[in-house]
Amino acid sequence: MLRCELFPNRAVKTISGQFKKSDLCSEHRLNPRDLRKIDSRIPNLVPTILVRKEAILVNVLHIRALVKSDAVVLFDTYGSADSRLHSVFLYHLEHNLKATASGPPYEFRALDSILLSVLSALEAEMVFIRNLVGGLLAELEDDIDHDRFKRLLHYSRRLASFQNRAKLVQEALEEVLEQDEDLAAMYLTDKKNHVTREVTDHEELEVLLESFAKQVEEIVNEAENIQNNVQSTQEIVELILDSNRNALLALDLKISIYTMGIGVGTLVAGLFGMNLTSHMEEHEYAFVVMSVLSMAIAVVFSWSGLRRLARIQRVGLSANGRRKPSKRWLPLPLRRRGPDEFT
Repeated sequence: MLRCELFPNRAVKTISGQFKKSDLCSEHRLNPRDLRKIDSRIPNLVPTILVRKEAILVNVLHIRALVKSDAVVLFDTYGSADSRLHSVFLYHLEHNLKATASGPPYEFRALDSILLSVLSALEAEMVFIRNLVGGLLAELEDDIDHDRFKRLLHYSRRLASFQNRAKLVQEALEEVLEQDEDLAAMYLTDKKNHVTREVTDHEELEVLLESFAKQVEEIVNEAENIQNNVQSTQEIVELILDSNRNALLALDLKISIYTMGIGVGTLVAGLFGMNLTSHMEEHEYAFVVMSVLSMAIAVVFSWSGLRRLARIQRVGLSANGRRKPSKRWLPLPLRRRGPDEFT
């Protein structure tokens, strides 16, 4: 059993209920495998637009419908019956199908409503993700913390998922546009009225599908731009974190160098602090001289270590930190010529 809604041609009321798959297949001349594409209980991640003898099967995002020359069968999807997007789609579909003025065929009006709902869903999600990511990137410019960086990774995954779905919708439209036989077979009203058409005579439908394909392409490009901004921000954040990590390592090395210098100075003081006779115990300035000598040794060792650390931290193209003389860009035969020899 499949739950669906039937929109007859120019009908005021719709028909909703549960129908057997076998009855649907026999009534609309479908194969049982065709219903798997529009069955809401079977997950189908790849959007498809399939053309059959008397119908067009549409499975794009939240829309799963069967379009005929005089009716539209809309299959329910979970979580969309009470949504605002679904209500707007039903209102627009009913308004389009009730139009009696001369214009596009019935099936084209139904496709227009379906693709417009799909485009509205993509645009709404695009605006939502753009606001989320834009606000978070603005916050990261002021301060970088663990929670914001974690949210950035979550938004990046969500954006990648949305970008993948938008690309699949774009590929589904482009796949139909590339098949001239499918485009010609989608003129269900002419087929019902036994009107013969050339395989390449599908300009009206091609214009309709191309307009939606271009709009979906714009959404995909905008998603790619936001994804590039997210990746650039992630790289900048990683560079800042690496810089902070290097600064902490440099601070640790400086503390180690200071400790080494103080240790060397303490060694000298410790040698003279032993209970050994050095004939300097009774000297008047022995304590001052040894104190100054210990401090000088500590300062010299610390300064030498810091200088060595600064040389290691300095970024240069040469191995020893010396700049090599730049070579002249002129060829060797031209270097030896004077100013009057170029004529």
